[in-house]
Amino acid sequence: MPPSPNPRQLPAAPEYTASQAHSRGAAAYGWFIAGVSSWFTAVGMQSVLFSWLVVGELHAEAKWVGIAQSAMMLPSLLLILLGGVIADRHDRRGLLIILHLIATLLSASLVASVASGKLSLPILLVYALSMGSVQAFVMPARDALLSEVAGPNLMRAVTGLTLTQWGTQALGSLIAGTARWVGTAPALCLHALTILSGVSALRKLSPAPLRSPISRRQLRPADVIEGVREVMRSPILPPMFWLVTAVGVLFIGPFMVVFPILVRDYYGGDVAQLALLNMAFPVGTILGSLALLWRGRLRRKGAAQLLALVVGAGCLGVVSLGLPLWGTLAAVCGQGMGSAIFANAGRTVFQEQAPPSHRARVLSVYMFGFMCAAGLIGAPLSGVLVERIGPLATCAAAGGAMIAVVACVSMFTNIARVE
Repeated sequence: MPPSPNPRQLPAAPEYTASQAHSRGAAAYGWFIAGVSSWFTAVGMQSVLFSWLVVGELHAEAKWVGIAQSAMMLPSLLLILLGGVIADRHDRRGLLIILHLIATLLSASLVASVASGKLSLPILLVYALSMGSVQAFVMPARDALLSEVAGPNLMRAVTGLTLTQWGTQALGSLIAGTARWVGTAPALCLHALTILSGVSALRKLSPAPLRSPISRRQLRPADVIEGVREVMRSPILPPMFWLVTAVGVLFIGPFMVVFPILVRDYYGGDVAQLALLNMAFPVGTILGSLALLWRGRLRRKGAAQLLALVVGAGCLGVVSLGLPLWGTLAAVCGQGMGSAIFANAGRTVFQEQAPPSHRARVLSVYMFGFMCAAGLIGAPLSGVLVERIGPLATCAAAGGAMIAVVACVSMFTNIARVE
């Protein structure tokens, strides 16, 4: 009779276990990216369809077009820090599923309004405020969930998220163009179904473990600004936050205000030329993200951010020279490539430096820097400068100001040494 095997000699198969863990991690990241794809495809569709409802269906005056667009952005400015608190206190996967369902219902209500012929500007404004509020809670929950599914190479995971965000947003814009043939209501139905499709992907992720009792205590007003305190206490994050704020003022503001005026007044173009200019930036961002994925890792993240901003400022300087449209398109594409390096490096450092208990709150501060600076300072300031000195000179001024900001931050902080 053969001897029974010694239990202590049975193989533990550590390689197999590690392989299984790696496979589960890759699958989790894949389902996470699928959920992100559904959301940003819908965002791309919404950017086209919502604008068309205001301009094409309701024939609203210019001032109401601006008000409607602001209504989509304003809730994020007011609620994103609260969104970070909620994401830190609850299961982010479950929270995102609920938010996808709410957004689906909002989109379906818009479909009903259009199909019944009852669409009005007040209905659109309520929709914009509601969807903007949902977005304020989605962004910190999504970015914080990334760290739970990213695997060992966080920089690669962040870059994949950025690539997915811009690629699917561009795809959504193209899909929304089918409204020209199928009609607005069917296109909005597809928008609702696209948001809903993210639920099945997110359900494939494992629920998060229970939070600590401290995280489940009653919400206090001080919790909302706790993320700001964490950022300011960090020896690394404050200069990065100021750079993010400078990008909102000096890059995003001109992009929102100066470029449309440049197309209309300098190039004598129409919506087709504006669409080309708007597509040039995400194309550059996609190319830059692909380059980072090919490289794999980025060691000197702080220095890379500074260099990316110098490149972006140089591209704005090129635009200010009054080149032919193709030259401006190339410059904007180059700015998008620099933006890919800046955003991926910055988001990675914020992910790495944020304590797990405050990760969503810290990331909400990062996003608040972009959005608040662009919406409250960058866009109005750009409008004033365009009226005073013209669009080309405004581009030159913004680029020069960014060079000055980079010089100050590099001289008075240690950001260039951040790994």
